[in-house]
Amino acid sequence: MAIAQDPVKIIQNIIAPFVPTSPPFSSLFILGLSLVVSLASSLLSRYMIDIDKLERLTRETKAYNRLRMQMMKTADSKLKLKYERNADRMRKMQSELTMMNMKPMLIIMLPLMFFFFIFSGYFSYAIVTEVVNGIEVPVLFEGSSIIEGSIPAVIPFSLPETLIFPLGKNGYVEGWGHVFVPSYVWFYMAGSILFGSFFRKTLGLQPDV
Repeated sequence: MAIAQDPVKIIQNIIAPFVPTSPPFSSLFILGLSLVVSLASSLLSRYMIDIDKLERLTRETKAYNRLRMQMMKTADSKLKLKYERNADRMRKMQSELTMMNMKPMLIIMLPLMFFFFIFSGYFSYAIVTEVVNGIEVPVLFEGSSIIEGSIPAVIPFSLPETLIFPLGKNGYVEGWGHVFVPSYVWFYMAGSILFGSFFRKTLGLQPDV
């Protein structure tokens, strides 16, 4: 009797020959994927969002926020009254503005999560260790831990390895020297923020009001 194969494994086996796992090609591959996803998300947003309405809501909410800041600085009773009279209306507009921007992201989130699930297995790396007196310790080269595996990118200087979440590891990578190796997710997100900001600005999804 044939054993059913994991569909994720089947997909991974199909795309494995096309996925580079060492820099610079792995870096370019991840950046290319972030570019494609950012472009698709921006085009979907452009199709779904009423740009004129987006500009109006953005303009009015920014004006309301400026009014709030001015009221806080001056403690003017007239400004406070004007602020309070428009509070409910502004909350509704801010909520509507948030939903306008979130709808395209919610639609693209599922395929994006699947994309992370598929590719995250390719870009895994670890510190090389050895057992000394029954204890597993890192193997060092010129004072640095040696990093091996499928490396998404290398950055030629040290960075924090973690803030709230793990960001990557500092260590030695053969052929690259002493570098910082970012996690796959954070390297992808950096590209996504860069490309997403450019596409949203180009397509008028970030009104300059």
